[in-house]
Amino acid sequence: MTDMTRLERAKEQYLRGDPDGAADELEALLEAEPGLTEPQVLLARCYSRMRQPADAVAELDEVLAREPGHPEALALRGAEHYFEDELDEAEEKLKQALAAQPGLVEAQVRLAQVHTDRKEFDDAEAVLAAGVETAADNADDLALVRMGQVYLAMQRRDSDGALTIISENEHLWEGRPYVASTVRSNQAIIYARRRDYGQAKELLIDALDLDPYFHMARGLLGQVALLQKDYQLAADQLQQVVENGDEVSAYAYYSLGASLQALKRPLEALPYYQAALDRGLSGFPAVTARVAVAIPDVNMRYALLAVFVAALAWLALRVFSPLLALALVAVVGVFGFQIVRGGR
Repeated sequence: MTDMTRLERAKEQYLRGDPDGAADELEALLEAEPGLTEPQVLLARCYSRMRQPADAVAELDEVLAREPGHPEALALRGAEHYFEDELDEAEEKLKQALAAQPGLVEAQVRLAQVHTDRKEFDDAEAVLAAGVETAADNADDLALVRMGQVYLAMQRRDSDGALTIISENEHLWEGRPYVASTVRSNQAIIYARRRDYGQAKELLIDALDLDPYFHMARGLLGQVALLQKDYQLAADQLQQVVENGDEVSAYAYYSLGASLQALKRPLEALPYYQAALDRGLSGFPAVTARVAVAIPDVNMRYALLAVFVAALAWLALRVFSPLLALALVAVVGVFGFQIVRGGR
């Protein structure tokens, strides 16, 4: 197999949504002939898709050390800064990429996302409008721009506008797994906000079929499954997020603990409740987690709740009218029951 054949095969694998297979080909190619820029940049893309940011950055920095003005490498390096919420650094690299290659749509879309995250919506819209002109009839580039427009509409809380863009561009999502997975995830977020959890769940499953490394979508699927009381699915998905995610949120740990609690595996839930607390969990979930960690025995929690509610009822009947006392005890009992059950 020639190097060119290996590179072309890697490109095909990457484009059809197999970054692992592409990375294997590229690693072998670069081991045989180090320093090839095109394979190294594509390998960085693969690592980024596989959620291995340190490896992606290492490849890109090596390319940029050789070729400081390489547009694609600059755009990808800017993207890695963006993924780490380093917006100033991302903007700098993306503008360098556009200076080196004006009209590089990938850099334009990512720059628009930087503006969007800063709530600079007019700037984002202008960059995306320029992207539409640059993309023209190039379907790959236009798909990226439309994806950016969906994200902008969502951040503007224009859910109907985002759904319209998605439905009008279905032909662009076909055959482009990475763009399609992002769009389906954004679409799912809209339906989840509308409490249409069934539709959100289907869209997230579609997104993960397209991009199994999409940990944000997997985490959201776990939380949607928890809301639907599909505790096994929730636990399975959130376990993968906790084990493989780069920056796992406190709420993801808490949701995993709640899922395991619902599956009657309270001892397995405890370390995840503690991990959620260690990461700054707050509010009602924090109370639930603290109670679970402090009193691991669920039956003991129920017993203590019963004693507490009985004592509260006795005291309330002596201080308030019977109706007000009953209301107070009912509210405390409901919240206490949710806490004892692990937040469900």
